[in-house]
Amino acid sequence: MLTIDQIRTSCERSEPVALGDPVFGRMDLPLKQTFYPLGFPMEVETNSEEILTAVAESWQGFVKLFETPPFRVRVCVLDGQSSECPPMPVSRIQQHLGSNVANSENFSVTDFAQGLSTIWLSRSTLAYRNYFRYFFLESAALLQICTSYTTPIHAACVDLDGCGILLCGDEGAGKSTLSYACAQAGWTFVTDDASFLVNSRQDRLVVGNCNQARFRPGAGQFFPELAGGQITHRGDVGKPTIELSTSSSRDITTSHISRVNYIVFLNRRDVEHQELVSFSSQVARYSMLQRLYSLPETLRIQSTMIDRILASGAFELRYTDLNWAIERLGRLAVEGK
Repeated sequence: MLTIDQIRTSCERSEPVALGDPVFGRMDLPLKQTFYPLGFPMEVETNSEEILTAVAESWQGFVKLFETPPFRVRVCVLDGQSSECPPMPVSRIQQHLGSNVANSENFSVTDFAQGLSTIWLSRSTLAYRNYFRYFFLESAALLQICTSYTTPIHAACVDLDGCGILLCGDEGAGKSTLSYACAQAGWTFVTDDASFLVNSRQDRLVVGNCNQARFRPGAGQFFPELAGGQITHRGDVGKPTIELSTSSSRDITTSHISRVNYIVFLNRRDVEHQELVSFSSQVARYSMLQRLYSLPETLRIQSTMIDRILASGAFELRYTDLNWAIERLGRLAVEGK
């Protein structure tokens, strides 16, 4: 900050007063570009060309699908002191504010009531592109989308001839494996892990990121093309995964959207008989509700959306054989039972 004497001297000399800005509240972000993650408008402002390139990598292939007010993501890159990859951020949400804090140089704050995310990154962090894309750029966009415009559901989504099926389950339930296997069998691949039910619609429209699929290292036993594939850590420091770009698979049909007809919870544990049976709508509802964080008005809308999508019930797919599971899901899509 300037001292009184420094300001007085500049005024007496009729010189411009260069005001101090220790908290970078007046930092200039001259680079601006609009992107459409999951089809929703997002305006990005930054002082780094590398940020715009990374955002484009994350959301390539998406075009504007929804007429919603654009939310803003401001990414400020500053010189830092460490050259190492920062640790995995700690995320917290209270009312209309969400924070994502790795350390004193790499953190973000999202105000989803205002539609604004501000991300602070050290310049050295840009060397770890997977890290800042996954934990900061994509995280900020998805937080805005799932607290304002959609109801997020922890589920894969596949589509057979216009019949969409959500594949739900806990971590390790087999969502990625089964959804990708369905895609190889001729289904349309929508997403392998995160589905977003668009709010305030009657057609149960889901959007997802069909551009990539992430697998646990053991998935190579099901898909030969993954065997020997490079194992990375999600965001450089997260859980180990094998990432596959679906654009590299010519035989797979993809789509960013699907209209969901059925909800199926996957069960590969302690299966005595392979079967498709009814699943408790109450259990399904609470499983979905526990992942929602937003303002009260939006939460009411999201709760209504979950009730609507579960109105016709849910199923549980108990299986051990992947081919049997694909065939059984196909019968459900065609015959409705």
